[in-house]
Amino acid sequence: MKFELPFKEQIYNEQMTLNFNTAWNKNLKKNKKRLIWAIPMILLGGLIIYGENNLGFLFIAIGIHYLINFYDYYSFYKKSKNTFFELVETEKNGQIKAKENSFWEFNDDHFRYKDYKYEAKIKWEAFKSTRVIDKNLFIDLNVGNNSSYVISETEIGTDNFHKLTEFVRKKIAQKTSVQVEETE
Repeated sequence: MKFELPFKEQIYNEQMTLNFNTAWNKNLKKNKKRLIWAIPMILLGGLIIYGENNLGFLFIAIGIHYLINFYDYYSFYKKSKNTFFELVETEKNGQIKAKENSFWEFNDDHFRYKDYKYEAKIKWEAFKSTRVIDKNLFIDLNVGNNSSYVISETEIGTDNFHKLTEFVRKKIAQKTSVQVEETE
């Protein structure tokens, strides 16, 4: 299967936002739990101190610890988000300026991608998984954190999207089963 796709700013923004949110969602939930623990600990500690028991200071200290960890992680998240979306903006401007289509090719032995800046021919063994999120197919590389190629149903049409999804799933599953057989 081959696709030549023009760059669409709205689709690219949606894909990059989805990619970022998917990568951070799990840890943001964990961080929210820190805040949920911090507030009751501080309040409980205050009530215990009000009842003239010094044990309350321990609860306040634990609550402050959770609060500091929450804030540190939230600050890191905000910096990462700003950095990521600055890179997205730079890439988007490059795509718009180049006015070139991206080329996607899915063969039996490899995946090929080409845009204005990159050209890659990747064997299926280099991929670890595939996911469909909000009508976007993520093809995840087996390197780095959340390195994925993303193609949208909107870009290629519903029929092609379903065919492509099945093809990629079979290729990645086939690669995984071959690796399992080799290790046994």
